[in-house]
Amino acid sequence: MAWNPDIKGVTLPFSVLKQSLKQPHTLNYPVEKRQLVPGYRGFHVNDLSLCVGCGNCQEICMNEAIDMVEASGEINPKNASGLVPRIDYGRCCWCSLCADVCGPYSLRLEGEYTYVNADADSFLYVPKSIKNP
Repeated sequence: MAWNPDIKGVTLPFSVLKQSLKQPHTLNYPVEKRQLVPGYRGFHVNDLSLCVGCGNCQEICMNEAIDMVEASGEINPKNASGLVPRIDYGRCCWCSLCADVCGPYSLRLEGEYTYVNADADSFLYVPKSIKNP
C-alpha cells in the first residue's frame, strides 16, 4: 500500500494567510461613514411650504405609522386643517407609499438613515421642513 498524500488537505490551512492580507469589508463606524446610496429610503422630510395637510399619507400607510398632528411654526397658507404628518419610526417600514401618494410632493424620503436614542418617545418624528432642517 503506497502512501498517497492529500495535497489539498495539507495546503488548505495555509490559505488563511492569503485571506489575512485582504482589506476588510467592514467600516470603522464612528470614524468612517458609509457613502449614501442614491434613492435610499431614509428619514422623512416634509416641505411645510407645500404641505396642504390632506392626510393622504396617513390613509395610505398600511402600518398606521402616520398620524396628523397640529403644526408648530410656519405652514402653507393652503393648509386648511393646520395638520402635518408625524411618523412613528417604530412602526414605519420605509415603503415610501406616503411619499408616492403625496399630491403636492411635500413629503419625501432623504438619504440620511442613522438615528440612535434611548428614549422610545423620540421615535415619534415630525418631519423637518426642507427650508428649516
